[in-house]
Amino acid sequence: MEYKRARYNAILICTRSIIMLKRRQFITATSAALTALSFPARAQNAGKLTLWGPPVTPSVLLAIAAREGKAKDISPFDVQIWRSPDQLRAGLLNGDIAASIVPSYVAANLYNQGRKVKLFNIMSEGLNYIAAPVEDGKPLIASLADLAQHSLVIPFKNDMPDLLLQILYKKAGLDFAAAKVSYTATPPEALVLFLSGKVDCANLPEPLMSLVQIKAKEKDKEIARALDVQQLWGEAFNSAPRVPLAGLLFTDDFIAQHQDFIAVLNDDLQAAVEWSKAHPDETAKLAAEYLPFPPEALAAGIPHSRFSAIPAAGIEAEILNFYTEMHALNAKITGGKVPDAGLFYRG
Repeated sequence: MEYKRARYNAILICTRSIIMLKRRQFITATSAALTALSFPARAQNAGKLTLWGPPVTPSVLLAIAAREGKAKDISPFDVQIWRSPDQLRAGLLNGDIAASIVPSYVAANLYNQGRKVKLFNIMSEGLNYIAAPVEDGKPLIASLADLAQHSLVIPFKNDMPDLLLQILYKKAGLDFAAAKVSYTATPPEALVLFLSGKVDCANLPEPLMSLVQIKAKEKDKEIARALDVQQLWGEAFNSAPRVPLAGLLFTDDFIAQHQDFIAVLNDDLQAAVEWSKAHPDETAKLAAEYLPFPPEALAAGIPHSRFSAIPAAGIEAEILNFYTEMHALNAKITGGKVPDAGLFYRG
């Protein structure tokens, strides 16, 4: 309870005072706030499995399954949150992480490196938005072409939010290299930089998109969800407005040891999607136990997080098309090639 209160207070202190800070004070306050937001790992219980997830909203589906599902009766499991893509990659490579929600391209990259892994499902169809201030009753931007004329902050250089935008710029005939883009090491840093007025727009995942709107409203300002990245993707590729953003990955060893658990977990996660829709307030409260955000931001962000639990093999062609675009942007992203169908878990 104490660490959750500290995280929440850090957000309040940072965002309420940021406008008045000088540059040196700004840097100091940012550092202090991020330290408070770096929540400690939940204690692991010896003898239990551990399923890992990212510090964004889809991880709550694992938490719902752990509490409400039936797989826990086969093998009790804990849910842990990795803090950064670097921690995720290190854990997958050294064996500390054997089951985790990952950005979908990470699964392709590991598989093409010869790692024995399978992509089990897709748990988010996209949760990225471009935040922009509202001026004279209208958002500052209304299109990618507008965005290209303004400064933008993106968390995690060369990670999913960045890569999606690069592909969309390329598809639209816009020069991303000429764009005025700043990068931060974490999503909260991007939020702070945006709220400070140092940049015009921000590429934010949920629940940060909702949090920035809440914080701006406290200052009698309005921030718009100006562009829906998933909608832009659908328009660019004449497809459904969704992106196979992230899914649950298992190592082959984990699969071999826990086949019965995995079969039931599939049903649990599909049920968790529906449970989250039927119990939005309780879902937000549960998410707050795992994620470093106030419940009101989680409650606002979850409806915009496009939760899913779609078996990866069931939308194989769509995912491979997505990987093809990633590979065309930079072959290193997918590990040198578009993966074959052996990546997908088939039971």
